[in-house]
Amino acid sequence: MEDIFLEHLVQKKRTSADTIRDICIITGGVIISLGLLVMIFMLAMAFSTPDGGGSGARQIVFTVGLLLVAAVWYLIIYFLNSFKVEYEYIVTNNELDIDKVLAKKGRKHLITIDIHNAELMARIDDAENNSVYKNPPEGVKVLNYSAMTDTGFTYFIDCTVDETRTIVLFQPTQKMVEALWKRNPRAVKHG
Repeated sequence: MEDIFLEHLVQKKRTSADTIRDICIITGGVIISLGLLVMIFMLAMAFSTPDGGGSGARQIVFTVGLLLVAAVWYLIIYFLNSFKVEYEYIVTNNELDIDKVLAKKGRKHLITIDIHNAELMARIDDAENNSVYKNPPEGVKVLNYSAMTDTGFTYFIDCTVDETRTIVLFQPTQKMVEALWKRNPRAVKHG
């Protein structure tokens, strides 16, 4: 059998909770920035003297204060970007690796599945084969590594990972499904 290597990257769909979290972060940034600006103004006024002196101290207060405001917004942008999640699916022969990519920078390996050991792989809307996905037995771990989008088909794999029965959701390409079917036609339902 020939070697197989396929990759596919999907971006996780934003939920309403993500939008609410982003709004809270931005609102917090605005409040902190306004508080810093008020503090800068008050400190600058405190360094003023009746004869117009203290301009050097005011200059330092304004510079440090504006640097602090810039730092706050740098951190806000960093946090907002750190919540951008993508999943990368890699099929190498009979193994499916799933990695989580954060902000297009950091990568974390989530799971490796040997398709030979899978009990079942099918689309979640496959009425004939999805009963185990729709009603997982007690003690079965369900891991959702799908993009949660309407584009493409979401599949599940019923398998054992680290001696724990696990159902993994993901959104492979049709080419990946066909490659996995060739490795385990008994378990992989495609089409």
